[in-house]
Amino acid sequence: MFIARLEAPTLIGQTTSVEGQVKAAFLFKFAQFIQWPNQAFADRDTPFTMCVMGDPFEGALEKTIEHETLNGRPIAVRRLGASDSLRGCHVVYVGKLEARRSTEIIGTANQVFTTEGMPILTVGDSDDFINAGGIIRFTELGQRVRFEINPDAAERVSLRISSRLLRVADIARPRPRAGIP
Repeated sequence: MFIARLEAPTLIGQTTSVEGQVKAAFLFKFAQFIQWPNQAFADRDTPFTMCVMGDPFEGALEKTIEHETLNGRPIAVRRLGASDSLRGCHVVYVGKLEARRSTEIIGTANQVFTTEGMPILTVGDSDDFINAGGIIRFTELGQRVRFEINPDAAERVSLRISSRLLRVADIARPRPRAGIP
């Protein structure tokens, strides 16, 4: 059951670690509002794995998920380097430090789905994240962390987003590129 609001607290004068805490809480909530197909898990004991690239969380993600489960599954956090595989990731967060690689990472996540049938929820910060095919992008409106969702990108990898999450999100679709109808 979802009790907390999905709007983040004001960030005026707050440090990056507070922003990391807010985004970590959002990542956990996002996972709760996504319907994951059975093939997303190898077996009943497979943990739900949140993978992070360009990590702004400073340990906040681990604190957020400590003692939590997702549909009875333990939750694991994995930090990824440039050459690490996305295999086994259910969520991939692409932080600002890796924003220049967003298109490549999203493409790799989509390739994992195409070749292995394993959907990956892609979440990022970069301005072009949705246009690159990402599913959820963090934004700021005033001094609040908000998010956009591209439901078409989620559907392409067989992830179903709850209407309750869609109601509090800004719905975004990729802009057509110049010269492409």
